[in-house]
Amino acid sequence: MKILVVGSSGYIGRHVVKNLANQGADVVAFDLVRAPEPWATPGVPFIQGNMTNLEEVMAAVIENGIQRIVALGYYMTPLLQPECRDLLNAARVNIIGVTNLFEAARLAKVQRVIFASTVGIFGYQDTYGAEKIDEHTEPRGTKSLYGLMKLVNNGLAERYTKMYETQVVKVHSAAVIGPGNTAFSKRMIQDPTLGKPGFGNWPSAGPRNIVGVGDIAQLYTKMALADEVKQDTYMGTGPCPTGTELATLVKKYLPKAEITFDEKARVPAWNFDNSKAVQEFGWKIQSVEEMVVDEINGTREAAGLPKVGLA
Repeated sequence: MKILVVGSSGYIGRHVVKNLANQGADVVAFDLVRAPEPWATPGVPFIQGNMTNLEEVMAAVIENGIQRIVALGYYMTPLLQPECRDLLNAARVNIIGVTNLFEAARLAKVQRVIFASTVGIFGYQDTYGAEKIDEHTEPRGTKSLYGLMKLVNNGLAERYTKMYETQVVKVHSAAVIGPGNTAFSKRMIQDPTLGKPGFGNWPSAGPRNIVGVGDIAQLYTKMALADEVKQDTYMGTGPCPTGTELATLVKKYLPKAEITFDEKARVPAWNFDNSKAVQEFGWKIQSVEEMVVDEINGTREAAGLPKVGLA
């Protein structure tokens, strides 16, 4: 099975490449730059390419006989910041680049594309009330540019599947946490690990749906290798601790940690049903405590500090 991982050097991509290689897949890495040295997987060929260039994507697919694509490349972290001004590049990568992957799959008759979508398309929990959010829920009130761009991607994925029978499988991932993360858990977990004040950008009593980087990478790996994928959309979501519960776990291992919250913020959508992904792929998800300790220890190891033990 020849599998191309686009965004192979990114936060999740490097885990997916390693997982696929360890399970015997014939994997090819594709990104602008190589993965950091600790994540270089022996025997995995690397193609330096830009997903915004259809010819480069097509060459990687055709010349390597690619059968499946894991589409992880995205301009994400800067776009989550309201002061982000690099909007043209964001649009090139997130709209043109992703569409290039779908188009290359169509032209080369690739068997399957796994596309990393996001729960960010669903906006805030108060627009859904008590109802569970699953693969069939229509997103309501998406405000962020990141979420809006993912909605465009999802619409294009569905059109490619309907018009050209190109199987594009969307995974709505929750907020990913783990060592090296640059999104919310950096301020919530990594900063306190390094003796800095911590901050959660939502109310302390509000739940936040999370998933460990190793867990979501495991799901992408299972989907890429599966003989059959039954749905066109899955919820790549995990547990839902409140801000206070997360902070309590951080302080359990870092007693001096100081963590504050934005008590006036709206709570992101969190009440998700991930049963299809769990049942169909036998997906195993870490506990919240395991995720927190993993991020603490990865941060401490990178800083030359001793690890903490899981209590």
